[in-house]
Amino acid sequence: MGFKIGFIGAGNMAFGLIKGIMNNKNIKDADIFIYDPSLERQEFMKGSFNTAILNSVGEVVENADIVFIAVKPNMVADVLNIAADAIIRMYNEVFSNADNPDNIKKAGPSINILDDIVDDDNNNDNSNNAANKTIKDIIFVSIAGGVRIEAIDGVFHEKFRGKYDPKIIRIMPNINSLAGKGMSAVCYNNAVKEEDYNKVKNILEMSSKVLVLEEKYFDAVTAVSGSGPAYFFLIAEGFIEAAVKLGLPRHIASILSIQTLAGSGELLNSEEFSKYSTKDLKDLVTSPGGTTAYGLSKLEEGRIKYVIDSAVNAAYLRSKELGN
Repeated sequence: MGFKIGFIGAGNMAFGLIKGIMNNKNIKDADIFIYDPSLERQEFMKGSFNTAILNSVGEVVENADIVFIAVKPNMVADVLNIAADAIIRMYNEVFSNADNPDNIKKAGPSINILDDIVDDDNNNDNSNNAANKTIKDIIFVSIAGGVRIEAIDGVFHEKFRGKYDPKIIRIMPNINSLAGKGMSAVCYNNAVKEEDYNKVKNILEMSSKVLVLEEKYFDAVTAVSGSGPAYFFLIAEGFIEAAVKLGLPRHIASILSIQTLAGSGELLNSEEFSKYSTKDLKDLVTSPGGTTAYGLSKLEEGRIKYVIDSAVNAAYLRSKELGN
């Protein structure tokens, strides 16, 4: 594929993406790098994949061209600061001897920068040489819920004194990527070029459908597709419990309920039935005075649409809180 992919954080979302990547024969195990602060999670990933499990955020940044930030929202700022330190360190190390071509090779893909990026404010490097220097060009992809591009960019802006314009892509995937049936919404900043986006899009499409949206919609996306699978799992749980109460063995109740929900989703998503609305499909199942009509009547009595609306709205408001 020509580029290396790193993951900082290896939770369920990251696991789903990595699983999709590993199913692609064009990507080598050696091109994937993973770090998670949890030793238990590190061991789990070692047992799941033949990729490199690294020991720090800095190591991922040093090795990867695309870095997925897949940690809890409250950890993002710390991770970005460490990542920025790693970039600065690489820059200084690579060009400590500008006459050594082997060092420059280690920089990987690069971008021009007008001034030195150094920790030492008193560094007196020749400004003419500095104008021709480069730093590693990394695409940062954030999975962290509620963390806006502006916040990520702000950390880099402060760290690099405004001299580095990072490429930032924000995505909201969902857990269905574990089954290769995920949904990923994507937005990105102006530094991201079409070729950069296409690289990330190709990675995401290995496990999910991809939709580009303005960032202003991401709180709603989080509430619908990000949290949505859990709502369906709760509904499945309710179906199974109801079936057991009717006397069905639990394993039979599970098969019937899960396949019915999964099949209904496939029907909704099928090209053949795309011309039908959800109401049309519901009416196809419902006969006047029949069992389905009586069941739907009970759901309406329980104000199921109101309950769903309340759940989605609560998740939306929480996403906005996290973003602030």
